[in-house]
Amino acid sequence: MAQKFLIFSVIIFAAVLITTSQRARGEGMYVGSETCMECHDEWYESYMKNYHAIKGDPRTPAAKQGCESCHGPGAAHAESEGEEGTILVLNPKSATPAGEKNRPCLGCHTKGKVVLWHGSSHEQRGLACSNCHNPHQEYPKGFSKPTETEVCTQCHKRIRAELLRQSHHPIREEKMKCSDCHNSHGTIAEKLVDAQYSNLKCFECHANVRGPLLWEHPPVVENCLTCHTPHGSPRTPLLRAKMPYLCQRCHSNVGHSSQLQARGANESGQSVYRVLNNRGFYRACLNCHVQIHGSNHPSGKSLVR
Repeated sequence: MAQKFLIFSVIIFAAVLITTSQRARGEGMYVGSETCMECHDEWYESYMKNYHAIKGDPRTPAAKQGCESCHGPGAAHAESEGEEGTILVLNPKSATPAGEKNRPCLGCHTKGKVVLWHGSSHEQRGLACSNCHNPHQEYPKGFSKPTETEVCTQCHKRIRAELLRQSHHPIREEKMKCSDCHNSHGTIAEKLVDAQYSNLKCFECHANVRGPLLWEHPPVVENCLTCHTPHGSPRTPLLRAKMPYLCQRCHSNVGHSSQLQARGANESGQSVYRVLNNRGFYRACLNCHVQIHGSNHPSGKSLVR
């Protein structure tokens, strides 16, 4: 009994020493969100309009330490009048390591689409949650809230250019969002596609080409992206090349009526219409092979019906 009492006394004494040391340094102490408001009134006002400020929900920062639930104890920050390094700054432009910025977010957001964050391509590239998300949600006066597409295309500039092409998914019309196909927090598929593999994501909307079919076109089964580019193309419908060039990347059979022809060296001065006898014009594979994704017709082996 005496030994247990001695151990308990040592623990209490150590706790008192730590608390006293913290108070002496002004660290580890909470000052309340109202103190933060004295200097950061615009951000405090935007925070109060956000679900993070709902005190009735025990999961929110407001139900714990308010602003300091995410930014850390603010005593040292307040006493030093905002000295750098005295509080956790989540601003994406700050020099704070991404792992430190993400710590308060991932402390609460542990389920759903965030589950696969660790090891994801965005985490490996050193992105912080605040690079894409504003934890206050409501932006202060003078700040405009970007759309999801605008956030993503800040980094993915090539895709932003592709979305401006003639044939595209209706993302710029805001009928679709990047997150309809991708999970930016991490996936088991390539390119952060939010499915087991890309075809399953395509079939969620394009169920009419899914099958199973009696006669299947192998690229449709293997990968839709063999023929289509998902973000934008100058050729409809999102094709990687025009007909018949696209088909002849695989189908290069000699003697087929759609075989590409060219003028020989001894025919350079003649009309292309005369040399090719019109075989290279007004022809497209889909003129005959209309069931390009597959056919259920008993005579549809060549995907013509």
